[in-house]
Amino acid sequence: MKYNKSKKYFYIILSCIFTYLIFELSVYYFTNGKFGVPLDDSWIHFRFAENFANGYFFHYNIGEPAAGSTSPFWVVLLAGFSFISGNFIFISIFLSAVFHLLSVIFIYKISLEVFKDLEFSAKKLYEHTLEPEFLSLIVALLTVLAGRFAWAGLSGMETTMFAFFCLIGIYVHIRNLQNKKFTIIPALLFGLATVSRPEGFLLSVLYFFDVLLNLWKEKTFKKNLFKVFISLIIFLCITTPYLIFSYNTSSHFFPNTFNAQGGNFEFIPNFNYLRIIMIFFFRDNLVVALLYLVTIIFYIINLKKYFTKFRYLNLIYLWIVCLPLVSSFLVPNWRHHGRYLMPLIPLLNLAAIYILINIFYKIKKDRLRQLLTKNKVYVSLILIASLMYYGIFAIAIGKNTDNINDQQVRIAYWIKANVPPDETIAINDIGAITYLTKNRIIDMAGLVTPEVLTYRTYRWEDNLDSLFYLLKKNNVSYIVVYDHWYEDFLERFSEHFQKVFSAYLQENTICGGFEMNVYRTKFSYEE
Repeated sequence: MKYNKSKKYFYIILSCIFTYLIFELSVYYFTNGKFGVPLDDSWIHFRFAENFANGYFFHYNIGEPAAGSTSPFWVVLLAGFSFISGNFIFISIFLSAVFHLLSVIFIYKISLEVFKDLEFSAKKLYEHTLEPEFLSLIVALLTVLAGRFAWAGLSGMETTMFAFFCLIGIYVHIRNLQNKKFTIIPALLFGLATVSRPEGFLLSVLYFFDVLLNLWKEKTFKKNLFKVFISLIIFLCITTPYLIFSYNTSSHFFPNTFNAQGGNFEFIPNFNYLRIIMIFFFRDNLVVALLYLVTIIFYIINLKKYFTKFRYLNLIYLWIVCLPLVSSFLVPNWRHHGRYLMPLIPLLNLAAIYILINIFYKIKKDRLRQLLTKNKVYVSLILIASLMYYGIFAIAIGKNTDNINDQQVRIAYWIKANVPPDETIAINDIGAITYLTKNRIIDMAGLVTPEVLTYRTYRWEDNLDSLFYLLKKNNVSYIVVYDHWYEDFLERFSEHFQKVFSAYLQENTICGGFEMNVYRTKFSYEE
């Protein structure tokens, strides 16, 4: 039977467009037509991109270079598109949606390559309608119906761009393995993934590991040694400039965000982190999550088949196993709906369908196996498990965006109306407030003010004293904080601050607290 592949792509594109409409209608409804983005972090990129477009290379405060973004390529891309439109909200959402669509398309293409070469796809399951095209479409639709991934696709963040470069790099790598050749293209793509998100370093290490093992197995290592060297050089040329920039501005090779979020190597994994991210995966799709756990066991048991049965799946398996595990040692951060692991969702869907069909194929009773494989509906039922959290996140993106508008954006407009633009303010959520007001800021979380991160290594009393001295030295006129984040600080220096404004949320779905307060500093006016 011949299949119209363009028809499958039509289904994918149509389902994605439908999702974007549903999610943006939610944003329209909950924000009363104001729209926006669901994270303050999105606004941080707007500020960096605006300054970059105006000739200031990764400046948050103009004249003060800072490695405060974990996605330099996203900043550059937004800056480039700003010459077409100055509306960063529209640009960012448009781009993240485009990369979401491309990610869905490429997980479909990867699935096609994987399922075409399965031992069971040639005979028994082909006879019972479970063709590679159908199985690949199920993987793609699972990805569309993954509410968290759709949320990322309309968040105005770099998440789906990172997912896309990971997926297209894996796709080209699989094609190279099929053709028994080695090209430099995957290294280029994984380099772009790495300057999209620092997790790309791990994927790149896994990629070169897989390549070297395959070249050794095929006895073509010496033949391709020069190409491997060139690939490594290309990867380093793409990724090292920002590391050097980061080191020159903050004395750390990784962006300030790594330290600000508690990034550090631990000898014991954070089991609470692993528990929480598994809860996220189970909410995405209960069946997929269960099959993911089976996949891990299945892969470990069958490692001896590294070069045979799993030849085209090795990099995928290494990635979906290692990223959560390594994160639990380095940066066990599950904030914002676990967005740092959202790029794994398309590949988890592929792994789940792969193991599910393997389970069908291993059933010894012919009648039961035929029952499960004769009709496509039994595989299609897995889609139903995604519907609940698809709807939940369609609502969440609207409520999240409304939270940011009602708190950070509202305070930004108050500051714009009441604080002169030449005065310095101190903030713990620096995105919308800085972008909209253009005031110089002191970042009390340390993303663009790395001195704050240094203070955290001091004794607690010295940390508080140093932070206060920093504010006083910079003649900060207002501070904008969540009180519970700085309870000791506000109590210790209470005589120097006067509360003048606040933004309170009736329902907090994404912000760091229900109430964000604005304090006027007395010392800036006394002097």
